[in-house]
Amino acid sequence: MIKIYNVSKLTRQPFFQELIQYLEEHDDVSLRQIKREFPQEQHLERSIENYVQAGYILRENKRYSNAFELLESLDGLTLDSQIFVDDQSTVYRDLLAVTFETRLTNQTNEAVLLEKTTITRDSLTLSNYFFKLKEKLPLSPPQELLYELLGDVNPEYALKYLTAFLLKFGRKDEVAQKRPDIFVQALELLGYIEKNQQGKYELKLSFDKDKLVFES
Repeated sequence: MIKIYNVSKLTRQPFFQELIQYLEEHDDVSLRQIKREFPQEQHLERSIENYVQAGYILRENKRYSNAFELLESLDGLTLDSQIFVDDQSTVYRDLLAVTFETRLTNQTNEAVLLEKTTITRDSLTLSNYFFKLKEKLPLSPPQELLYELLGDVNPEYALKYLTAFLLKFGRKDEVAQKRPDIFVQALELLGYIEKNQQGKYELKLSFDKDKLVFES
């Protein structure tokens, strides 16, 4: 089965994903065959034309095939690369094992948050969470717990308060927080801070106080 990472407006469409699976499994496919395979699809010809114009589907001699290349190598791969990959291939397993670094900044202060993730973006990080909210992608179970706290929050607004709390560790090793605060709770859920026996928070991230860089 073909999996797609970093989908576009077209490639996220269910019909597109069903169509490319069909074209991958069949040769010499005509429009009549596609119509017969997807009888319930509305605006089928218009959708296919959009896929052809975008370069995802090849139409040649009234026959259709996939125009994109399946991933064969990890060379030059970035977290933002649009990827089509066969989930039965060796390179797919290699892809899932690759770790990428993400970088979050904000306009309020100079704090930088470096996090690690895989191509699925299912791990519990702020970068992954904000990315999935923006792209309207399904959240993983751990990310759902963060959603219960923060909801569909504006990233810039959230980072203002999240980093403001983290920067307190530049002055002290333990930080007290008496009033309930969803942003502090979010940092605790992320594993970036942790309560000690005195009920104060300790930083679990590495922190370069000169560069104001926090790293998970």
